[in-house]
Amino acid sequence: MATRIALAGARYGATLASGFADLENAEIVAIADPDSEVRSSAAAALGVAHDSLFESLDDLLLATEVDAVIVASPTHLHERHVGAAFDRGLHVLCTSPVGVRGSEVSHIVTSAGLVGKMFMWANPLRFDPRVSIAQALVEAGEVGEPTHGCASIRISDWPHDGNSWRLERDLGGGALLEVGTQTLDALWFAMGAPDPVEAMASRFSSYSDQHGSDLEHPAEDSISGMVRFKNGACLQISAQIKAALLPGETAQSFSFIGTRGAIDMANGRRNDADGNQYEYAKSSCTSSQLRALAVSFLQAIETNEEPAANGKQALAFHKMVDALLTSAREKQAASIKVERSLDDLFGGL
Repeated sequence: MATRIALAGARYGATLASGFADLENAEIVAIADPDSEVRSSAAAALGVAHDSLFESLDDLLLATEVDAVIVASPTHLHERHVGAAFDRGLHVLCTSPVGVRGSEVSHIVTSAGLVGKMFMWANPLRFDPRVSIAQALVEAGEVGEPTHGCASIRISDWPHDGNSWRLERDLGGGALLEVGTQTLDALWFAMGAPDPVEAMASRFSSYSDQHGSDLEHPAEDSISGMVRFKNGACLQISAQIKAALLPGETAQSFSFIGTRGAIDMANGRRNDADGNQYEYAKSSCTSSQLRALAVSFLQAIETNEEPAANGKQALAFHKMVDALLTSAREKQAASIKVERSLDDLFGGL
């Protein structure tokens, strides 16, 4: 029997949900979005009937029987929408970032454990062969222990209004949460997702201060930082919107060094311990990454086995993000405590 899936947030959600198209064991049956044009466009693309479109997720859940929900609404609404799905006993696939703050993510992860339903967060970049094969090489010990990673993402365009939530710090906006999290997560994942212990970062907000002057707390438009891990490794991350690039350009890099070699994931190239360089993987198209993500979510539901992008990883990752933002704001290093106990999870309630 096919898993019946609802979509909450149809702008980016329609792209994410496209990974489930034509899968025999899944069906997108309903869409919730406050913008009628956005939900109608998504319905046409995903083959959802007009009478299964709703303004809110609450209305959708009252009227439609589903098994799972894709939460792709604005970041500050994730906790509310994931909670609504869990209240109905549904599985959840949530876009990244999972929340504005680590406390929201802690609440979500705790709730998932209480209701006994699958929770997975969605970063299609994890399913790019350049990343997934690099992670497998690390797991197999082929490059030794990762010691240092470096990730950067810079985008030239910013198509959103100055008063958009995407530039408001307390709503989940800014360079790190808006454009940096997926690149940061891809590097962290490939390095084996080690537990972070400390972060230091700096921020700049000249564009945000100018164009988001009507916002209460304009977020950073550029951030650079470093995270240190319990195993002694570290990584550097930088993210920038409205970068000095040609219109439409994006500059992205992510690589790491291990004790027995190095991997440049952006170019799919690997150096072994003797210095020899060769191609180990090629990038896949976005549709292939979305399809692999969808299959992973459905497989987790069917087997009741947690995916790699599970709640515990989400919590550790967002504590890392919290620390980077806190350090940048307070201009000092921020410590990170990642526990693997129930006390840590239930502290989010």
